[in-house]
Amino acid sequence: MILYLVVSLIFFIILLSWFDLIWDAKNNSVPGPFPLPLLGNALCLAVKPTEFLVVLGQLQEKYGKAVRLHLFSRRYVILFHPKYIEGVVTHSEIITKGRSYDFLRPWLGDGLLTSTGSRWRLHRKFLTPAFHFNILQNFLPVFFKNEKVLIENLRRYADGETDLNLFPIIALAALDNVTESIMGMSFNAQRDNESKYVKAIGELSSIVALRMRNAFMAEKAIFNLSTYKKNQDQALSIIHGHTRKVIETRREELKKANITTIAANSDIGIKNKYAFLDLLLLSEVDGNRISDEMIREEVDTFLFEGHDTTTSAISFILFCMSRHKEVQDKVFAEQKTIFKDNLNRDATYSELHQMKYLELVIKESLRLFPSVPLIERKITKDIEVAGLKFKKKTSVIIDIFHMQRLPEFYEDPMEFRPERFESINARNPFSWLAFSAGPRNCIGQKFAMIEMKVTLSGILKHFELLPSNKEPEFTADLILRTQYGVHIKLKPRRIL
Repeated sequence: MILYLVVSLIFFIILLSWFDLIWDAKNNSVPGPFPLPLLGNALCLAVKPTEFLVVLGQLQEKYGKAVRLHLFSRRYVILFHPKYIEGVVTHSEIITKGRSYDFLRPWLGDGLLTSTGSRWRLHRKFLTPAFHFNILQNFLPVFFKNEKVLIENLRRYADGETDLNLFPIIALAALDNVTESIMGMSFNAQRDNESKYVKAIGELSSIVALRMRNAFMAEKAIFNLSTYKKNQDQALSIIHGHTRKVIETRREELKKANITTIAANSDIGIKNKYAFLDLLLLSEVDGNRISDEMIREEVDTFLFEGHDTTTSAISFILFCMSRHKEVQDKVFAEQKTIFKDNLNRDATYSELHQMKYLELVIKESLRLFPSVPLIERKITKDIEVAGLKFKKKTSVIIDIFHMQRLPEFYEDPMEFRPERFESINARNPFSWLAFSAGPRNCIGQKFAMIEMKVTLSGILKHFELLPSNKEPEFTADLILRTQYGVHIKLKPRRIL
């Protein structure tokens, strides 16, 4: 009798929750598939990592440019069109990141990527000067130094035959660039890829990616019982320990130099390689210095954001040029025009801005292969945006990957045509969101563009890029990856 009552109660609860899901779906202004009991529409996304983006494309084709889903009891709306996306990314109140970013909190805390509200606004405001062009110019020697090490490493594979997976090699170069730029020191990842710090970065990145893909590991209670939690804790101990050590060392250096305010340090933004870190150490919020933990969170945030995204971007740009020789030849011709008879020298800051065609190539590659394919925002109150009514607690997914391939905005969208970015007058400006837009756009986009130009220019001056026959199988984590890497072939360039 008791068992019967328990089973009946469970059945009643399931039925009640199902009716609630159905009611929510029927009273939503956005179309979508019919929800199942308990699961909602979770089964349609329970696919292999390489099928996830494919499923999103199928949902767009079936239901239109805005699609509603329920993952268990959580409500999601996926947006595929600029007319909806513009209203969300530019809205001053829709700035809270979605649930997927919670998996980064043990690593990044409330850094600029994951924070919201007044904390985010304050930190965004005082961190913006760290990316002034004067400071960016100061990073050029760092980029050139690491580009030369990268060229050395690539020479080992430059026989015209070896299939080279770019991702792990570019990732080490990008990590060296960002650690030295943000921290003022390098871990020499390209020469010591077995270091504990480098391995810890890789371990954390893979765990975050797993939790984004796996609905079970996404649940905190299940994750905490797994071996992944132990691995995460060990990696966090290494990374946070390194960051805190760097912060403390620099703080002591400032004390010895009797530098107590930003105004007292005239080198900030001009010659100081610690510009970003000093800005955090010397700035005040409401009359108080920023705590060490807040500084640690911001430093770790920029280390994460600054190496993963540029790794994805550079890898796919090289992939695109390897498959379009005419584009590669035009980029190299532009390099010869700029460098004239001395292709081995470093570019000046001004010359990087003269690489106009290379910039078109970068933009077109980021259109087809955006480093961040999906953005998630959380709706914190009932609101109407661009004709869509969003209920409180709705998670909004902005599908940049498919939006940037809409034929409505890009003729023959699957063709690689850098020239299409010579004019954007005919397009909706929100149809290209490689660096996002609105108040939460990428604060480091100029940093990334300069780093990409230095790295790509160096590679193109030394190597011809040849196509591999290995096709990429896309997976969408916080950045765009592939199942087995991004492959090309290299051979030394003959300079006539």
